Amino acid sequence: MKDFLSNAILYEKRVILEDYKVGNKKFYTENDFNKITFEYYCEIEEKNTTFQLGLEYPVNRFEDSNIPDSYFIKEKLDYVFTAICTCQSCKVQKVYFLLNVFSDKKVSQKIWNPDLSDVIDGIRIDEEDANIWIQKVGATPEIKISKNKIVSKFLDGESDTFYYKGLKALSQNLGVGSLAYVRKIVERELLNIVDEIKNLPDTDEASIQKLLDDYEKSRKVSTVYHNIFKFLPKSLQSLDINPIFLLHDLTSGGLHQYTEEESLNIAKKVMALLEFVILKINEEKSSLNDMRRIVKELRRDQN
Repeated sequence: MKDFLSNAILYEKRVILEDYKVGNKKFYTENDFNKITFEYYCEIEEKNTTFQLGLEYPVNRFEDSNIPDSYFIKEKLDYVFTAICTCQSCKVQKVYFLLNVFSDKKVSQKIWNPDLSDVIDGIRIDEEDANIWIQKVGATPEIKISKNKIVSKFLDGESDTFYYKGLKALSQNLGVGSLAYVRKIVERELLNIVDEIKNLPDTDEASIQKLLDDYEKSRKVSTVYHNIFKFLPKSLQSLDINPIFLLHDLTSGGLHQYTEEESLNIAKKVMALLEFVILKINEEKSSLNDMRRIVKELRRDQN
């Protein structure tokens, strides 16, 4: 739950309870979420702080052992509530989430003292192995879009704009839109990434340059991406797949060959892989620069 409250985007669905059973006393009502703490950005403190979830209208303890009908739609758990989350540092900043909790199968309304004889259509309803899910269906202030500063600095100006727009589209669960922006970044930056890799320690600079020279002659960019794996630094080879070719391959198809959900899933994975590759390149460059500085200082000390 803490990670969900901190990081989930709008309409992203998370399982919070697998294999629902009568009597587990979890997530029946909004009371089960009251006072959960999590990390979130405070606009007053201008940094991530600890927030605590509170309720607009806490639910009274039920007089009997049943969950009220108002928490169900067609015998499935399905309710929405407002979470009022307060920064525990400044005590002023509040974040409001509209949260939808629901089950994917029928569940019993019983809480305590379950009657195991309850049967619907020949199936004992407390044995249907339902999962309980949650999603944010509203947020105020708008969920903050946070670019990775290292990735943002690596990209050129236009690609960085696409990076922000892609993250924003992802935050709004816009599948085709987010994939379109991610694809633009990969198309613009992948050769630049290869060129940066060429200059890293633990790489075969001459062989990578030959791949780039061959591309200039043939204009077949896929040849570069397909053949570069054996020349990558060990930090990128450790994935056991060719991340450069994979980035190219996942973004080379037509935008409308995927459903909205498929596009969203691909865009999330491509964005994560792209950030990983850029961060690894930055780590390698930082290590090289640190060593160059040390060598320079050693030479100076000798003189």
